[in-house]
Amino acid sequence: MMRGIITAHSALAFVAGLLAGVTMLAAAAPALAETPAAEIASPLVAAPIAPPNPVLGADARRHLVYEIVLMDIGGSAIALKKIEVLDANGDAVLATLEGEALAKILRLTGAGKGAALPAGGSGVLFMDVTLAEDAMVPRALKHRFQVAVSKPEGKPSSGTDRDPTPQPPQTQSFIGAPLDVGKPAVVIAPPLKGPRWVVAGGCCDTITYHRGATLPINGAIRVAERYAIDFVQLDDKNKIASGPIDKLSSYAFFGREIYSVADGTVVAMADDRPEQVPGKLPEGISLQMALGNYVVVDIGEGRFAFYAHMQPGSLRVKPGDKVTTGQVPSFTGEGRVTDEQPLFSGGAAPIDPNALSGPHKNQLPLNLQVIGFPK
Repeated sequence: MMRGIITAHSALAFVAGLLAGVTMLAAAAPALAETPAAEIASPLVAAPIAPPNPVLGADARRHLVYEIVLMDIGGSAIALKKIEVLDANGDAVLATLEGEALAKILRLTGAGKGAALPAGGSGVLFMDVTLAEDAMVPRALKHRFQVAVSKPEGKPSSGTDRDPTPQPPQTQSFIGAPLDVGKPAVVIAPPLKGPRWVVAGGCCDTITYHRGATLPINGAIRVAERYAIDFVQLDDKNKIASGPIDKLSSYAFFGREIYSVADGTVVAMADDRPEQVPGKLPEGISLQMALGNYVVVDIGEGRFAFYAHMQPGSLRVKPGDKVTTGQVPSFTGEGRVTDEQPLFSGGAAPIDPNALSGPHKNQLPLNLQVIGFPK
């Protein structure tokens, strides 16, 4: 049985124990304090957006998923050569990223690709550090950056028009400030029933439209969709649509009941937004309208369950209502057919129904996995 996962982006501060020792024979005794890392003046600024919340995935790996904003505040380009993720307590290397693997998780601002920031440029690293299921999760992480900073081009000597000789880049290595690891995910009940549900836009190692949704809100970047999933049900022939693709009735998931994943209190909702036509992106839609009809339920301890893309007029709850696990607050509506139709019909990202097959419990379904919920 597959059960859902929900997380809270609330930081878990930790207090590091301070080990102090006094000895008159310092030369003979081992050092109790680490030598501070050298401070490097680098044009690369690396700022994590929010702490990771550990979650056990369907691959039986524990995922630490988070984002780091990179900014080049100098006048020269910066090539990212290697990034090592370290346990802040002892500096054990948990992950190493370089080459294509590093470029894959870096989204540059603008249309650029690769693993280099232009002068004054920026980007976001979408990190997914995985650990064995039984491994101890670090309390905090550190990152060792190895970069090559291009040197500004010199001016040609007076009286000649020859191009100046390019200067070799300056190699730098430094360790950034620790990043606390947040609260682990909590287990929730299934939001749906039945077989053949495709995990669309899921976590964790690909920058999907959910995973990559870094939203600039009131001067800050929000990452509210790290673990969001659009569940899209295939029919009994493993097809997403059995009729005209512009008709909602052609889709197996349309009108399915949605079930409350936990006890809680309804805090927000919308029930009057029109359904979208499948097969094309809606025009002129605002951020506030992007999720269609929705319900937000406070399930306690700073966590909220967010149900979206529901049929208009189908909500059975209102703000202030108490809901219980398994209750039916609404029905599925247009889903993300408008966004995901090319995914299934074009074959750009083929679905493997057998990927991660077998029974799962208390694990986060991963991107493009096909799962079944108990009926």
